[in-house]
Amino acid sequence: MQRTDLAHEMGVKPGGNYDTLFCDELDSDSEISALSKIISRYLPVKQTLKTLVVGLGNENITPDSLGARAAGRVLATAHFTGHSEFDELGLREVYVITPGVMAQTGFESAEQLKYIVNGVKPDCLIVIDSLACRDTGRLGHTIQVTDTGISPGSGVKNERREFSEKTFGIPIIAVGVPTVVDLTISDEETFMAVPRDIDVIVNHFARVISGAVNKALNPTLSESEIEKLLF
Repeated sequence: MQRTDLAHEMGVKPGGNYDTLFCDELDSDSEISALSKIISRYLPVKQTLKTLVVGLGNENITPDSLGARAAGRVLATAHFTGHSEFDELGLREVYVITPGVMAQTGFESAEQLKYIVNGVKPDCLIVIDSLACRDTGRLGHTIQVTDTGISPGSGVKNERREFSEKTFGIPIIAVGVPTVVDLTISDEETFMAVPRDIDVIVNHFARVISGAVNKALNPTLSESEIEKLLF
C-alpha cells in the first residue's frame, strides 16, 4: 500500500489537490488509518467543525452503491448537540444524507443538497461516490480524495450538476473509488465493465471510507464506541 499525490494531470482534471491511496492488499485497518489522515488534511481548521457527509449513487445498483453504503456507516452526531455527553466526548457536529439518484427522486442531487446546505450551514461537505476509470490497474484498488469537487455520472456519460466549492460556497472533499472501467475497443466502440467480485469490492471500500470519515471527523471515539452508536 502506498500513497501518492496527484497534481493537475495533463491538463485534463481541474486544478486542485489530489491524493490517491493505493490499496493492493485490502488491509482495512491500515487503509482506514491512512485515509483518515488524508481526509483530515482537507478539513477546514475550526474548533467547532460542522460537516455534511453525502453518499451519492443508487444503492440498488452495486457498482453505483458505494456512496450510499459508506454513508450508511458514517456516524451522525448532530442530534446529540445540547447533551452533556456531546461536549464531554469532544464530538464534532456531523450530518449524513443519501439523496438517491434523479431516476428515484426526480431531483438533481446537487439541487436537493443546496436546500439542505442553506438550512444546516455546514463548514464543508464530504461527498462519497463511485468513479469510472480507464486504467484497469486502478479498478477496485485505489481511493481518490480531492478538493476540486465531483460531477455525478460524468464517468458513465450521464453527467449531473457538479458538487464543488464554486456551486456550494463551502469546501468540498470528494472521496471515490473506481468501480467500473471504460474500455475502448475502437473509435466507435466503447463499453463499461465491472469486476466479477464487485460486491466484495464495494462492501470493503464502503467500510474503509466510512471508518476513515468517522475517524477523521470524531477522532475521540473508538471504533467500538462508533459501532454502538450506529446501531
